[in-house]
Amino acid sequence: MKIVGCLLFLCFSQFTWAQGLFRLTADKPQSFKFELINNAVLIPITINGVEFSFLLDTGVKETILFAQTHDSLYLRNQNKMRFYGIGIEDGIDGILSTDNVMKVGNIAVDSLHSIYVIQAYELDISSNIGVSVNGILGSKFFNSFAVQIDYERTRITLYPPGYDYAKAVKGYEMIPIDIENERPYVQAKTQMRSGWIEGKMLVDMGNTDPMMLFSFLLPDFRVEDPCVEEYIGRGFNGAIYGKRNRVRKLALKDFELDYPIVSYPDSTAVFMSKLAENRIGSIGNQTLQRFHVLIDYEATEMYLKKNRRFRKPFALNMAGIDIKHDGMIWIEERVKVKKPQKESTGLVGQDQGVKIDFSNDHFQYRFVLKPSYRVSGIRKNSPAELAGVKVGDELVKINGTTAGNLSLSKIMSKLQSHPGDEVRLSLQRGEEIKQVRFRLVDPIPYL
Repeated sequence: MKIVGCLLFLCFSQFTWAQGLFRLTADKPQSFKFELINNAVLIPITINGVEFSFLLDTGVKETILFAQTHDSLYLRNQNKMRFYGIGIEDGIDGILSTDNVMKVGNIAVDSLHSIYVIQAYELDISSNIGVSVNGILGSKFFNSFAVQIDYERTRITLYPPGYDYAKAVKGYEMIPIDIENERPYVQAKTQMRSGWIEGKMLVDMGNTDPMMLFSFLLPDFRVEDPCVEEYIGRGFNGAIYGKRNRVRKLALKDFELDYPIVSYPDSTAVFMSKLAENRIGSIGNQTLQRFHVLIDYEATEMYLKKNRRFRKPFALNMAGIDIKHDGMIWIEERVKVKKPQKESTGLVGQDQGVKIDFSNDHFQYRFVLKPSYRVSGIRKNSPAELAGVKVGDELVKINGTTAGNLSLSKIMSKLQSHPGDEVRLSLQRGEEIKQVRFRLVDPIPYL
């Protein structure tokens, strides 16, 4: 899966509006469930009584709502303004809405919450994740509590300000963080063939890759082969491209992760004036989910403990195609009807009459809404491209399973399983159904 939120890095023109902090509904630690989909943390939100699903993202400062024109009608105190960020030099128009009541997980409330509203088409997160994503909850949330994230149980626990959570982090290792412009930064090291590189990295839950490096900021740095050039994320003005490879290790204090995948965005996608001083990259959510995590902005500390995913290989799209959710379509399904039971005349013995139905099994039809998936990108010289897959093809079946019966996560897992695995695709191209097959190839093995 690609970068979702890390490249937004929103900066707002001229001012930042004051707002309140979140408060817990009871003065004790409280928890709520979240969804982990395609390496993104999605949490339940209500705004002025309306329910949403938001991406939780330490890499974005403010709260952002992706809205259609009519969606802003229930928002309070609206003011037009202009938004700026990575991938958008001229900015886009939006709305600042203040004094909204926002609830998170039904346990944390801010009754003076400011929300920045942009039109949904400016940033197509939902199609890349495969489920509806209505917005982003940024670091304003983390300013209010110590936040503990259990990626295995998909549960977030919030601790009231001043609460002693020492027992909760027993066995964890503390890593100092710096909070700059309400975002967390950590010192991390990356081992290349040429040696170790160390520097300040953003702890970025919105980055669904393992890590990212700004290669153009590193003196005499060259992205090592083998590498691939491909789509790595999205800014407000569209796709952002760059390179990917594997490196030997990523080290966070005493933790060392083997063969992480690194993204290197093109320098044209990054505005240098918007980056924190001395920052060289980001640690993404595909890395963070290998730990039990607690982040405390007030204490400037992050606690980590290995979980069962720590040694799990980092996932890579070995097919070389990007699949996006392309809306919902009506599908006609044939449903088997249970055959009627035998009917008796009420006679017994040899005089008993039995009515036997010699007809075939009965069927009836129903229409159901199913997700539609389409090829949105393809890597040059990838197995899929060499097999004839094209951008715009609609995915009908994968390995014999109807695509509409699968989530986007399930589809992507079939494209990033193991080198040598065969993938069979049925694709709708215009009026034709194309059948293609290929074997998965790891394009960036660490040699």
